[in-house]
Order: sequence, then structure tokens, then C-alpha cells
Amino acid sequence: MRFRRLALSTAVAGLLLSPATPGFAAPGTATPSGSGARDCAPISPAAPEDEHDHVSCLAVDVTLADLPEVGGETEVTVRVRTTAVQDGLDLDLALPAHLAWVRAPEGFQVATAASAVPVDGGEVHRAHGRRTVGADTPLTLTGRVRAVSEGPVEIRATATADAAVDTASGSRFLTVDGARSTEGIAVRTVNGVEATDAPATRSSLAWKHKPVSTQPAPARPGKGQACVQGSWNYVEHTGYTRVSANADVSAYDVDLNGEDELLATGVTDEYGRYQLCFDNKDPGDRTQDVFVRLATENVQWKIQANRTKAAYRFDTGTRKNVSNGQTVDFGAVQPAAPELMRAVQAFDTVNTAWNFTPGDCWDDRDSTCRQGAINWEPDSTTCCWANLEENASYIGGSTPDTAVVTLHEFGHSLMDDIYDDWWPSTPNCSPHSMHKASSGGCAWTEGWATYYAGTVLQDPIFRWGDGRVLDYENATWGTVEPGRVWENGDTVEGRVTGALHDLSDVSTHESGDKFAEDPRGPLWTTFLDHRSSSLREFWNQRAADGYDVGPTALNALLYNTIDYR
Repeated sequence: MRFRRLALSTAVAGLLLSPATPGFAAPGTATPSGSGARDCAPISPAAPEDEHDHVSCLAVDVTLADLPEVGGETEVTVRVRTTAVQDGLDLDLALPAHLAWVRAPEGFQVATAASAVPVDGGEVHRAHGRRTVGADTPLTLTGRVRAVSEGPVEIRATATADAAVDTASGSRFLTVDGARSTEGIAVRTVNGVEATDAPATRSSLAWKHKPVSTQPAPARPGKGQACVQGSWNYVEHTGYTRVSANADVSAYDVDLNGEDELLATGVTDEYGRYQLCFDNKDPGDRTQDVFVRLATENVQWKIQANRTKAAYRFDTGTRKNVSNGQTVDFGAVQPAAPELMRAVQAFDTVNTAWNFTPGDCWDDRDSTCRQGAINWEPDSTTCCWANLEENASYIGGSTPDTAVVTLHEFGHSLMDDIYDDWWPSTPNCSPHSMHKASSGGCAWTEGWATYYAGTVLQDPIFRWGDGRVLDYENATWGTVEPGRVWENGDTVEGRVTGALHDLSDVSTHESGDKFAEDPRGPLWTTFLDHRSSSLREFWNQRAADGYDVGPTALNALLYNTIDYR
């Protein structure tokens, strides 16, 4: 199979960046050398599908001597490599609540902190320290941990170079059990739910709700009918309970022969609620025993397991002997397994993209919609890339915590859909970085995907789940950040991202940027109606479509070091 790998570039090494200093200089202004620059080259992964969402000079691996059951202990080993001559590193080793440190690596300080991430079990036990690593002197750390309770576990090690110019992480996943622990975090084909009474809200109010189905829910059961109702929720990584809109929901009858009969289908509404009605007759036992199944899919998109390509499904308990005219309320429920909250969170993130994207399909020129797909598993390290052969993207186990990464990868698949499986030539794109020149095709495909993600989120700053940020809106002529000197022109993907954003945002605070238009207007129409191999070609197509390419629009590009005058 031919794999077309499109990795996220804008998460470049997870840099912790100081705010860029806006300043509008004439083209040709000398670019100062960057402080903190290092003599290193990106570390290549063992295989394309193992490549992560950034270009890094560091690599981190985590191994265990064995798999401890509850009460058992094991050695954990962390190995750090770099291609730099020498790096001073901050090292953070994190355990969820199901594990505890018996002995941290020598010299490391241990502290426990609360965590809102559901899979962490309420807290994380961190060991923090500093070490030095060089190209000829890789670093090996050892510690000892104890399994204190049953549940899914990610042991995560993060190495950050001095001045935060580079960072990399490695993880080891297991499921702790009282009798026998296992590798990885296994999930079932169908999973359970649990009731919740927490107030649930929408995760994003950026765009008006757009239902995937216009079929109205019945108000009450008709003659000879019964109904089910309830709401579908999840807990995001911040700890807030959110509603899951546009999720498939189905009602089933459990027959005496053990087969489940589909009674009715629908989708959840803007607030995650549903109501389904159905003919309430069962020739076998006269009354129906009903349960509800919710899923991370609908006709427009789905979050699916990497290997099986099946959406994640969640079943309620069964209500027996449902009578005619009855409406059974299953109440507000959420996934019972904390490790699956992220599947629903990723689904809801794409729902925000659906709300933004104009039309009845992702490609509004299609008569038959293509279903978007994201491959995710709770222990996945296959991150973050788009496989154009599969028409699907891959994200890692914790990626749903960072919506911009999820949407960047989904944006690649969306471009492939709109371009009808044609893809621009993208030389010099592996590896690639937000601030460095690659090629016109690479800068266009990568820069557009980040622009799409930021526009959906209405946020021009790339935000990681741990609080680190990358400001691409204010990067202009002469912008320098720790370990990074921005290069200029339309072969730099960050410049393409910034230019598209400045064309479509309503903020005109930057010197020279006084242009603003609806991102779902001319920009989107030109994107839909053409196949663009670069920003330059897109700009020419925009002009041919009769849209504004005048001095004010050109100045928005010029602020981002792209000179089409």
C-alpha cells in the first residue's frame, strides 16, 4: 500500500515560545541570528507511521522490566538521545494515580498534583530533575514503581532542552489488574456507560450548531409506540463535563433468542439530548426489553479504532417490559471507562469543525458525502499524520486534549476530499518546520491545515494541552524566538498560515493588516472550486474568481513576509 504521510509540522518540537515582537519591516530586512540555536538534526523515526507531530532533535523511550499487578513493583527505564552536541535537559516523569514511585531516579524530586484528565484517576505523581545529554553520551535513568490500584496506565517521560528550544516525550502503556496486568490499554467492541449529574455544556460556542440530520425528534409516542430519551456527555481533559452533539444513537430490543433488534435511530441534538420512538410490539414475548447505543460516529465523520476501523460504541442498561405509550428516560450518561472519554472528545472537536464548514458535505460540491475519519486508540503512539490511501488521519492517545492538533490532521483529510484525491507536489516536506522554508506545495498543504484548525477554534495561537503556545499571527519580518529564526516567503508554512488568518480574521491590530473577510466566504469558495498547488496558485485563482486581491489584501500577506505586489 502506498502511504502518503502528512505529519503536523506546527507542533514543531513542542517549543515553549516567548511572545513574538510584532514589527513591520520592509522586505529584505536583515534577519538576526537566533539565540539558543543548536547544532542538531531531527531524529528520524523507525518507520513513517511512528513519526510524531513535530521535528525534534530529541528521542525518549520508556521501558518496564515487567508488568506489575496490584501491589507489585517493577523497574522503569527512561532513555534519552539527542543529535545535539550537548543539551541541558529538564526531565519530567509522570505516573497516573494507579502507580506510585517507590524510588525515583537519583536526584529527582517527587511531587503529587491533582489532574483533571479522566484517565489519570484524579492525580499524577511526578518526578522532576535535570541532566545533561549529548550526541555521544545518551542518558539512561532508572526508577522503581508500585501498582497501587487497577486501571489503565500511561507512564510518560518528557525531556525539554534548555530555553525550551526542543522537547520530546515517550510513553509506556499498560492495564493494571489485581491478578494479571497486560500490555497496552485494551478496549471492547461495545462499552458501558455510567450516569452523571454534572452540569454539561458545549465545548465550543465558536459557531452555530449545524445538525447532521434535519429529521425532528417526535414529541411523544404515537399509537402502539414507545419512546426512549436521555443525553450523551463526556468529561474533557480540563475536567469539565461536555455534551456530545450529532452523535449516532440507536434503540434496540433484546429478544428471547439473544439477538438485538434495531428499533430506531437518530442523532443527539445541540445539547447532547435524544428522543427516539418506535413501534412497540414484539411477536416473541409481547413486550420489548430496550437499551440505547451511542457511538462516536454519524454519516459525516467518525472516530474509529486503528486496527478494526470500528467506531466506539457505548450501551446503556436494558429496561425490561416497556409498555405502549411509555417514554423511558435513560438519563444523562457518559462513558464508564475513563480511557474512552478522549474518543468522545475527539468526536466533539470534529463537530466544531462541522459547525464551521459550509454546506451539506465536507465538500459542498459533492452530491454524495465522504465520511471523514480519525483513527485513535487510548494507547496509540501512531501520531500524528494523515493517510490519503485510507482517507483517514491518525492521532495519538493524548492528542484529543489538544484540539488544534486533531483538527490539523483532520484538515489534511478534508483537503484531500475537496481536491478529489489529487494532492499537490510537496518536495522538501519531511521533515518540515513551521518557521523554515520547505516548498510551495508543502507550505500550502501544511499551512492551510493549521489555518483551518485555528479558524475553526477562532484562535490564531497554537495551544498545546500542557499550556505551551506558538503565536503564528504576530510573526512578521525579523521575528526571532528562542531557538527559532523565522524565514520569509510563501514556502514557509507558518507564513502561509498567518497570511490566510490575516485575510479572514476581524482583528486588524497588526501594523499593515487592515483586511478582513468572512472565512466561509471568498476564501472558502476559491478553495472549493479549484485545486491549488501553492499559495501563489491559490491567489491567482482567487483573482480569477473576481475576489479582492487589491492593496489592502496584499498588505495582509506582506505582513506575513509574502510579497505578491
